[in-house]
Amino acid sequence: MMRWQRQQGVALVMVLMIVAIVVVIAVSMSGRLQLTLQRQQNLQQQQQALWYGLGAEAFARQVLRRSLQGQETSHLGQDWAQQGAQFPVDDGTISGVISDLRSCFNLNALYLAPPPAGQAQPEASLEQRSFQRLLELVATELSMPAEFLMARIADWLDEDSLLRTAGSAEDDDYAALPYPYYAANTLMGSVTELRAIYEVTPDDYQLLQPYVCVIPDDQQLRINANTLTEETAVLLSAIVAELDVSAAMEVIASRPDNGFSSTDEFWGTGPLAGIEVEAAVKELITVQSEYYQLTARIGYQESGLRLESILRVQDGERVTVVARRIGGAG
Repeated sequence: MMRWQRQQGVALVMVLMIVAIVVVIAVSMSGRLQLTLQRQQNLQQQQQALWYGLGAEAFARQVLRRSLQGQETSHLGQDWAQQGAQFPVDDGTISGVISDLRSCFNLNALYLAPPPAGQAQPEASLEQRSFQRLLELVATELSMPAEFLMARIADWLDEDSLLRTAGSAEDDDYAALPYPYYAANTLMGSVTELRAIYEVTPDDYQLLQPYVCVIPDDQQLRINANTLTEETAVLLSAIVAELDVSAAMEVIASRPDNGFSSTDEFWGTGPLAGIEVEAAVKELITVQSEYYQLTARIGYQESGLRLESILRVQDGERVTVVARRIGGAG
């Protein structure tokens, strides 16, 4: 009888252990199922936000085409330049801004082809000298001398691994970092690459961000006098060494509502009328633009997305996507 009771006790303990194991397995399966469902829901929300972003991109292309078709100039009075656009959509919102990439300094313009073997490094180009003046005007708190940063960006862009000047940086400098990498030795694809330049700090990046940009696969520096603002008028002073910042702001403040109709009208305006400017400098100023950037922010349910698209307008008719960058909602 006692042996029977002991066997019953052992059987009961085994049953309780089995029940406990089953409960643990069930709880684990339930938790994994909830995690999988939540992950799937997040993916669905992100996918829908992406489709909304691509819709915003298609809308921006239509706006640019409609605004610039048949126009000989690009200016801030056109529909594409309107700010604060926000559109409600099912379970979310879409907001976006189109900016002119000819109203900022294209960092790819600092590229200078390396000299043939055995020849000395060429002198700084007009674009490089203009960039150095820009740094001296807007980035007096830069963590390094302006000529160092200019040289480091130029060496980041060129194809060789030779230092251009003292204070520059090349593969050996990047390889010696705690987390080593190499210089790109090609044109930039995004302005965020500026943070990869040797010893550029977050504060340096914030100082330059309002004035610089990157146009992928484009080495030209062209500044559209019709899309500059008083805040970015300093770009004129960087290009035209004889024009101080206050005079550059005066030029922009006196600009007609529909912009300058031609570069001749621009060069005959106010303080510029009495300045002798080299032909090479004049070529850097334009009243047209062909590259624009859409910055769209999409909120959908509990998710969000930021889309940056670089758009190219050709002949005022065809608008193509040159590059697209997708990130978080920040």
